[in-house]
Amino acid sequence: MPSASVSSTVLTYLVLSLALTLHSKIVLQWHSFGFPWLVTSVHSLSCILGMQLIVRLGFYKPTRLTDQRQRRMLWMFSLLYTLNIAASNVSLYYVSVPLHQVVRGTVPVFTVVLTRLAYKAKYSAAVYLTLVPVVLGVALATYGDYHALSLLGLLLTLLGTLLASLKTVVTNRLLIGGYDFFRLGALDLLYHLSPLAFVQTFMWALVGGEARAAAEYLQVVSLDGPGRLALLLAGLAVNGIIAFLLNIASFSASKRTSALAMTVTGNVKVVLTVVLGCYLFRVVLGPVSVLGVVVTLAGGVAYSTVRYREAEETRRLAARSTI
Repeated sequence: MPSASVSSTVLTYLVLSLALTLHSKIVLQWHSFGFPWLVTSVHSLSCILGMQLIVRLGFYKPTRLTDQRQRRMLWMFSLLYTLNIAASNVSLYYVSVPLHQVVRGTVPVFTVVLTRLAYKAKYSAAVYLTLVPVVLGVALATYGDYHALSLLGLLLTLLGTLLASLKTVVTNRLLIGGYDFFRLGALDLLYHLSPLAFVQTFMWALVGGEARAAAEYLQVVSLDGPGRLALLLAGLAVNGIIAFLLNIASFSASKRTSALAMTVTGNVKVVLTVVLGCYLFRVVLGPVSVLGVVVTLAGGVAYSTVRYREAEETRRLAARSTI
């Protein structure tokens, strides 16, 4: 059983993750701010400002990086960190919230594949069987609502799902000391990653033309009155604050628990996001899509249940061997 501290950390991560997904869709859709790379830059900038505030208030003292290998690893991880956030934001612009979350419900599939390739992890036949309904469910969900799902949106969402799974696995490995030279805490990781992520995303926004288009868009919005512009800027600020808090919760949860537990939490988030997304954004799913959602979630629950039982059995055998 996890401690109350671990449970509260995971619950906080769940709530903030749900809030950021829905609020990002509001910014991208309701405010018509269709600049996902800049939204990601706002997330990174908010993390920079938030970490500086914590340092100035004396709640945290950054760890200096003196190892060249550590810096190189951090830079490589920053690319994964940036691409993960950006892929989610970009794909969220093209697809509806429910379908976005259903496709991202395939995280268990990617987690199994990645851990098997990277760490030679072995899984039982029961685990592989639970992945079948996950894949089948996503196929049904996307097939039933093609008018809301472009091919580009589907590919970007799948890419985001792969990156999300990879980030979870790697983050957990790094924070629990998987590498002797990489033992940074959650706040250390966020402190050093944020500037790198901001530079990467903002440069992409400049090169891709998003920054120029956003400046022109803000000029048009300002012509409608200061109220609308202030509302948009406030929305971006709130979005950035949620992202900052989510990053702290995400890294803390990854350090305190396993990649599997984070995957289970992600499945719970899928359920809540699909329901709230349909309600908030007036998304009506067809019968085939509804069936796909149910099948996907059932597969996720089955996967989590099988993995939990196997982990418990392993612990029992280990306890007997020490007696």
